[in-house]
Amino acid sequence: MARSENLPTLPQVASQVLKLADDSDSNPREFEKAVELDPAVTAKILKIANSAYYGSTNVPTIGRAISFLGLSQVRSVVVGIAMQQMSAGKNSCANLNKLELWRHSLAVAIACRIMGKLKHPGWAEELYCAGMLHEIGMLAMEKFVPQELHQAIGRAQSTGTSVNDVSMDVSGFSPSEAGFVLAKSWGLSPIIQSAIHHWHNPRMDENHYETTAIVAFAKNMALSLGFNHSGLDKDTTLDLMLANEIELPEGQFDIIGEVVVNEVGKAQEAFQIAA
Repeated sequence: MARSENLPTLPQVASQVLKLADDSDSNPREFEKAVELDPAVTAKILKIANSAYYGSTNVPTIGRAISFLGLSQVRSVVVGIAMQQMSAGKNSCANLNKLELWRHSLAVAIACRIMGKLKHPGWAEELYCAGMLHEIGMLAMEKFVPQELHQAIGRAQSTGTSVNDVSMDVSGFSPSEAGFVLAKSWGLSPIIQSAIHHWHNPRMDENHYETTAIVAFAKNMALSLGFNHSGLDKDTTLDLMLANEIELPEGQFDIIGEVVVNEVGKAQEAFQIAA
């Protein structure tokens, strides 16, 4: 995969927007020009900006959408659209349910944003992107080794074990490692790269433990709310030790869960994803 010239590509608009988001000298006009390169993305952003999800009906241009949503929010929307586009293609692995994967990733991303706003507001949108892309390795494996992924998911489903662990036995690498290769090739931020690489065991992350732990617990919470995919991760017990390590009070869990369920429903409507 690392040597391949045919790695799945992040759509051009998403790639450019992520680069601009990491550039402190960028401005809204540069964002506007980048988004307008893709008419389909432009139309989707305008549709979302004018949806009930964001509470507006008078956003006629991308420039106005950027002003209304904010640069960080536009980045998250573009990443969400990119993930949707990558999940919508022909399925080469019968055991991978891409629609469920999208919905699961959306729930994790929304939980990440909420927890980010509670703990580190400046990282909230970057955490959203990390949550949205944390399982991108599944799509990479589906492209390159669909039969091995099919076998790994099947064994994980039947044994109740982690698909990351099973995949190591089947193919010698895990979806998390495959996702990390993609994240590096796309030039994603170190926080997003680390979350993709270590969400399954955040204590292994020596550089960005706190943000990776937030992604891990957001995934844990999404599973507890029923946002699973492909029949994997059947254990929905909340990891209270991890929550304690990121200092997230247990009293917040129900509130966060209610917001996630509500926002996933609204986002599905905005993104036109079947329930």
